[in-house]
Parts: sequence; structure tokens; C-alpha cells
Amino acid sequence: MQPARTAWTVLLACAVSALGCGESGAEPWDGSYVPLEEYGDWRDTNPLAGCRVLNGGGAPCGSPESFDLSSCKRRSLENLERAGIFRAELHHEPWASTAQARPPVSGGGFKLRTRDGHPELVNGFPAIGGVWSSRSLLITGRDGDTLHTFVGCEAVNSRVLTGCYAMCRNGQLVDAATFRAERMARFKGEAEASSGLRLRSESRVEAGPAMDVHVAGGHAYVLSERRPGQPGGLTVFDVGDVRAPVPVGHLAPPAGEDWRSATSVDGVLYVASATRGVAVVDISQPSQPTLLRTVPESPISVSSVRVDGHRLFATLEGPEPGTVIFDISTPGAPQVLQHSALRARSPDRLYSGGEGAVAYEGRLYVNHRHEGLKVADISQPQQLRLLGQYTYPFARSAASAVGTFAGRIVAFELGRGTRARLRVLDASQPSDIRKLAEYGMRQVVSPHSLSLRGTRLYMTYHHEGLRVLDVSNPTRPTLVEWFNTWRETDEGRGDGPNEGATGLHVPGDGYVYVVDTARGLLVLDEPEPR
Repeated sequence: MQPARTAWTVLLACAVSALGCGESGAEPWDGSYVPLEEYGDWRDTNPLAGCRVLNGGGAPCGSPESFDLSSCKRRSLENLERAGIFRAELHHEPWASTAQARPPVSGGGFKLRTRDGHPELVNGFPAIGGVWSSRSLLITGRDGDTLHTFVGCEAVNSRVLTGCYAMCRNGQLVDAATFRAERMARFKGEAEASSGLRLRSESRVEAGPAMDVHVAGGHAYVLSERRPGQPGGLTVFDVGDVRAPVPVGHLAPPAGEDWRSATSVDGVLYVASATRGVAVVDISQPSQPTLLRTVPESPISVSSVRVDGHRLFATLEGPEPGTVIFDISTPGAPQVLQHSALRARSPDRLYSGGEGAVAYEGRLYVNHRHEGLKVADISQPQQLRLLGQYTYPFARSAASAVGTFAGRIVAFELGRGTRARLRVLDASQPSDIRKLAEYGMRQVVSPHSLSLRGTRLYMTYHHEGLRVLDVSNPTRPTLVEWFNTWRETDEGRGDGPNEGATGLHVPGDGYVYVVDTARGLLVLDEPEPR
């Protein structure tokens, strides 16, 4: 068991180093490795703070009197930075964790105004007040009839806080947890960017928080989340001059829809819709994107779309998890070839339903959240055949990339959420997938997307920005470049888990295209190998 724990510690140390861990020039990987044991993203820990949430006793739920702070080091709170955005790991009381499929940990957060420390947001909801003094910190946010309250117990240092959390609904305690929160800021000594990732341009996206980007034909197609006062949908930028992208077109989704990710072929953009399947958009004139149709006819929730040759793979979340394969020989009129959506998990058929799918050398690698990574034979699209899977406790598998290294097929599997991380897997034999390595950063920050270019793996990591790993030796993924997109003072910056760097495309034109929820479209130089 010890080798896996040691490997994780070494990789994390590389991740948080101010200077990074550069490419070492070691001998090429020969394909040998010692498999690492799998622990999952979460292992039980003790409570994260010395306080307790009191259930009963007459004190109003969420009030200062409803917390036992007698064992706290409240004097330490004098040293806490009372400003900025804090992300928290919540360790729920056993009675509050009702879902057996998930660990009793989750994420939370709050935002304090930079100029005076006044609370603005609590778990994404408007703050309604708090208790403030040199030795007290209690803030509450309201979501209808629900109150979210964080109370400080101890400042570990000026930017790290532990304490207790209570959720009260109609005056009744419905959830209680201890927490550890960290102010989101760059790692000490780390500049905005490493030398290879030079920022060429930054373009605000007015339609809403940017979530994904796809580049084709000298244009960047940016998808935005719908928010109050912001329609969301598609914004088209002309990036013929990467130093000065020009917004040239916009297409709002039909009422009530959210568009999530996109890919394209031959002047047609395929967009994953949260409620209506796949939106088929004509982009033959990029300044005038036109919605042609949505497929299939039945309303389904699609989280991602990928193209491989004349096939389009759409990953479903609902009404049942699954994968739909379309024939796109006529790009503007996709035809369904196979719809694999099983309510029961069958050992000999594909059961999908995550947020990503990658086709590679006749196989489909599907991220199935709680089931991990699944591998299917797609040589006959009408008869998908499950070849194997890699699962782990409390999985939240969301994205993947696949390549060949030293004759082995290596899958890079990425989770999302609190404590999620990258897993490097030998998938040469899908029936016996083994772990080669792990890579992760701060536990309160979630990864989001990844893209493999040769021996470079690009990852967007929300508050940690863009991270680039050298994976020439997949057993030792090594940080070589970074760009910190995160700035807590950006207009519209929230306290949620999905803030920061989200979508990513490295099309091979010499540039890296990243979208940040507040900053919009960022165009960076694609770094040369060192």
C-alpha cells in the first residue's frame, strides 16, 4: 500500500513547487512499471476542526449559540486574511451523508469583499450577515428557506481556516460538517505564467461564464453558461490575428437550454445540450451561425460530443445514462447508428453516462462518473461491446485522453470535485487496466478538462489555471508549464467550484486556447519542448 501513497506525495510536491519540476532528460520510458494500488479519491479522515454543530438545545439553527466552539483556538483568527474567495472541503456528520455511493465530503465556499472583508456570497448565495470581530467569524447566506452558515474555529495560517458548517431549512438542521477552507491565490513564488505560455490576447465573453472552446477554420467557438441577465450560448471569435480576436457572431440557445461542449466537421458545429440532445449548427458563415436542428428527436441530456471520422459520439446523462453514436457522412443531418442506454449494469454491454468519450484505434473510452472509465469495441458501431473498465471508490470520472507510449496504450483519466485528480492508466489490456501514476493539486480545487499533444498533457484546473505536464514517462507526469488564469478581483468572479479555467483546445496551430469563467477567451503560445 505504501508505494501509491509515496508516489502521490512526490507528484503533489511537483505540482505545488514554485518553479515546477522541469523535464529531466532521463532515458526514454521502456514500458516497465510497478502498478500502484487504488485508494479512490477519498479516504476517511477525522473531523477537520475542533468545533461541533449543536442539534437542539433551544438555540436558533445557524446562530452563534448553535455551535460548540469551546475547543477552538479562536485567538488564531486574528491572523486570518479577511478578504477574497475561500474554497472549502466539508466533512459531513455521518447522519448527514445519506448517499452510499458518495463519500461524506463535498465542496463549499464563501466570498469576502477585498476592500473591507464584508461577506458577499456563501455557497453561491447572497450573504445576509454575520458576526465579526478579531476572534470571531460567522457568515450566513440565504437560498430561499435555506440558510448556509460557516463559523471559524482556527486559522491554520493567514489563508487557511478550519471551522463548522450548518445548513438549516425552515429553522431545522438538515446538514452539519466540519470544514477546512483556503483562500484561492497563486502558490507562493509562482508567477502568472511560466516562460513557454506567453499570453497573446484576452477577450471578454459577454454572453455569460465561458465553459468550453472549439477552434476551427480560424475561428474560436466559445460556449457560455446561461445566467440571470446573460443568455449564454455560442460566441464566435475571428482569431485570424491571435493578438486581437474579434467577436463576429452569436447564437443564443432556445429558451431554457444550456449548451455545454462542442466539436465540428466540414462547416457544421455539434453542440451538447443539457436538455435537447445535440444541436446541429451551420458555421459555413462563422459570423452567422444558424441552428439547423437538434438530434435525436427525443429530449435527452448530453454532456459532451466527440467526432471520429464519420461518427459522432454523444455522451448522455439522462433520462438514462448512455452513448449515442451518429453517422455524420452528411454532416448537417446526423443519423443515429446506436443508442446504448441501459438502466441495469450488464457485464457484456456498454453502460456509459459520464462527461467524456474518446475514440482511439477502434476503441471508445467513456467516462462514467461513479463507474470510472469504460472501454468498448466500436469496430461495429451497431454492436458496441464492453471490453473492460477501471473503477475506484467514490469515482467521479469526467474526462480522458488516450495515446501510445513505448508500445502501451495509456489512458489519462480525470475526475472532478473535491479531492479529484488525474490517473494514468495502462489500458493495453482493457480487461486488466492498471494504474501507473497519479497527479493532483489542492484538494479544495477540481480539475476540469485535458488534451494530449504528443508527450504534453494540457489540463485546465479551475482555480489553478492551465497546467502542462510532460508525460513522456507516463509513470512520472511532470509539471513543465503553467498559466494562472485565476484572479479573485475579476468582475463577476464567484465562490463556486467551477470558477476559473474550464474549456481547452490545442488544435496544433501553434496556440493554446483556454476559456476562463470570468476572463473569457485566452490565447497562449503553445510552448516548445524543452
